Amino acid sequence: MKINQKLDFGNIVVLKKLHLDRVNPFALVIAGAVMLVIAAMLLFSGGGPGGSEKILAQAQRTMSQMSSVVQSMRRVLEDEQVQELAAIAAAAPDKIPNLQQYVRGRIPDLLDLKLYTAKLVDLQGTELGPYGYAILDMLMTAKESGLAPAQIHGKGETAYLAMAVRVGDEESAAGLLFVRIPSAVIVAAFNGALPAAGEFSLDQYNGRFKPSAISNFAEPVTSSERVTWLRVPGTLLRIGLKQQVRVIGGGAAIPLLLFIFGLILTGVGLLLKFRPYQPPVELREDPLQIEDQPVVVEPVDLPEVEPPGPKTPGPEPKEAHSNNDRGDGFGVIDLPDLSFNLEKRDLVRKKFNPPVELVESIFKAYDIRGVVGETLDAEIARRIGQVMGSMTLEQDAGPVIVARDGRDSGYDLVEGLIEGISSTGCDVIDIGAVPTGVLYYAAYELGSGTGVMVTGSHNPPDYNGFKLLIGGVTQAGDDITGMYTRIKSGNLRLGKGKVRRETMLDSYRERISGDIQLKRPLKVVADCGNGIGGVCAADVLRDIGAEVFPLFDEVDGSFPNHHPDPSEPENLNDLIEAVQMMDADLGIAFDGDADRLGVVTKSGEIIYADRLMMLFAKDVLSREPGGTIIYDVKCTGHLREVIEESGGKPMMYKTGHSLIKNKMKEVDSPFAGEMSGHFFFKERWYGFDCGIYSAARLLEILAADERDPEEVLNSLPNSVSTPELKVHMQEGENHAFVKEFQEKARFVDAKITTIDGLRADYEDGWGLVRASNTTPILVVRFDADSETALQRIKDIFKYQMLAVNDKLDLPF
Repeated sequence: MKINQKLDFGNIVVLKKLHLDRVNPFALVIAGAVMLVIAAMLLFSGGGPGGSEKILAQAQRTMSQMSSVVQSMRRVLEDEQVQELAAIAAAAPDKIPNLQQYVRGRIPDLLDLKLYTAKLVDLQGTELGPYGYAILDMLMTAKESGLAPAQIHGKGETAYLAMAVRVGDEESAAGLLFVRIPSAVIVAAFNGALPAAGEFSLDQYNGRFKPSAISNFAEPVTSSERVTWLRVPGTLLRIGLKQQVRVIGGGAAIPLLLFIFGLILTGVGLLLKFRPYQPPVELREDPLQIEDQPVVVEPVDLPEVEPPGPKTPGPEPKEAHSNNDRGDGFGVIDLPDLSFNLEKRDLVRKKFNPPVELVESIFKAYDIRGVVGETLDAEIARRIGQVMGSMTLEQDAGPVIVARDGRDSGYDLVEGLIEGISSTGCDVIDIGAVPTGVLYYAAYELGSGTGVMVTGSHNPPDYNGFKLLIGGVTQAGDDITGMYTRIKSGNLRLGKGKVRRETMLDSYRERISGDIQLKRPLKVVADCGNGIGGVCAADVLRDIGAEVFPLFDEVDGSFPNHHPDPSEPENLNDLIEAVQMMDADLGIAFDGDADRLGVVTKSGEIIYADRLMMLFAKDVLSREPGGTIIYDVKCTGHLREVIEESGGKPMMYKTGHSLIKNKMKEVDSPFAGEMSGHFFFKERWYGFDCGIYSAARLLEILAADERDPEEVLNSLPNSVSTPELKVHMQEGENHAFVKEFQEKARFVDAKITTIDGLRADYEDGWGLVRASNTTPILVVRFDADSETALQRIKDIFKYQMLAVNDKLDLPF
């Protein structure tokens, strides 16, 4: 092909012959496409604005994850209660163990806490052990500024992240707090937030010595790249990210010219493909007489590319990430311990979780509950959302308020749920990770009383589920089991609902503190059990006038300290110890989603929920005389007597938060409760269960009484009783057993109640067997006037239960 042409800017004029009959249009299209791809890579990758901004945003997210670890430590150490305890310990060193234990309850990863005198003149670095001069430097900085930047000392498995804060103000500092946690905690935050293995580097730099490498880039820094550093706030740590060195001068024209030529070639190729070239008649020759001529392309002058400019001043990347101990007092972490395992990271990223099959068993009597990865996943949540949205639209009860607790699986389930609800045309308001009480509050304040709480409540970490409320009615029984049928039938609405986000914690706190203020301050230890109550429980109780010592208030879906179920006595051991250590008036505990309340006294006695109901009932009935007070079948017989003596009407009903709330609406009850620690206040509240609000009401009653809180609680009628005893079974076996037990068991001289399991009431006590609706267990409880009566009733039930199934492993 021979091409001779002249370009006139504004028009392309062909002045000489163009022999295009042998041009392959596919070759032109391919060549043009290649040029376009190369141009795009030069324009938009690495050094281009889009790529640079994306990488920077990713680095900032990583920095935020790391900063949250440090800020969490800082909040604890600067907390008013910690500062007060530290000041006490500085004056009385024998109180230091109390300070250490309290801080350990709020920083679960704590390795060590030391309290130094504010007078550092005579303190030598050699007295402080390894990295003593670095520690001394931190203490001096904390004394002067109030806080020393967090930094890593040591290497390998012994490396730790240290922080120092001043106790008191600069003029009258009582001491200096120095704490250590494993460095792996903050390095894990770095690794976990990375968009890809080795995408960023991490080092420690104090501005005086050479940086100490912690984690290198996966690939070395090239001559065309420079490293930009982002300081992690509150630390000496820096995150390094690679950015392409921008081409200066006329070099920017290269991708532009490639882009233009690529468009021309692609356009010509497509034109020839769809409109093949036909040369003019005068140019047509016998193909056999045409000589093969070499292609001659006139050269095009391209601007010269200047070499890359100098790199940003600073340490060379290779030096900045070497793994040598600099001897600067900071040390480094061994890369073999913390380096990226690319193969392992790829396996994690490629891991495929097979879809979960929808099974009817997750649709329980008063909520939806299952095990994540076995019976629940985001797709199941989406299908549940479709039914929820359809039912809400049919009842004209939108929008749907959505929230979750602190479990690791909650985020994915909420995403699926919102997708399903909005796909029906129903609007959604997402209020984030908050206690269940906040979800219920938002459902009434933002809409028509419709909401879904994604929570596993008091169950183990791998459980999760959905608590459902439509138009103020908690879904239970046939409403929930019917959802499964509807999903299978496909009877679902289609549409496109709006999704927006709201923040409700401040409004919730103001609503409670605007109604409740303590007449005198009470000192309280609040154990959140690493559940979602940690986000606001202590704040709410402080708002109403209490002095609060939080315990395990860091939200952690794995519940590392103890199981978040205050109805189990062993889960209250830490709380009892903390109350006694702090000389507090009372200890309160919440479950995983903070809709249950547990209470202990300073002497270590557990005040079970049925006795708390006596106190609540008397208070409510003083303003609502003649009201119906509802309690579940697991409560003591003394509760009925207290309600009647206080002028109320007692009503025993089935266990289950949904069932009791709906019964309250039916009989217009001002208050109800159940043995598991759910309390439902309609008087002055909305009629839903909220452990935090219940705690506020309890403190209000105790603060209004001149007696010591323990004296008030001890004055309530008591009996000899057991906690809830659990008999473990296979899924579905517990309900079958109860049905058979109701038919075959015989209890002479006892009043039998079968509204929920079987309860046998004698003159001197009672016993109960019922099937749990959340987990495959039998719940057994006994209550009597004496130990002798209690043992007699236990023996009767043991005989009757083993007569039905002699293989039961009974815990009594």
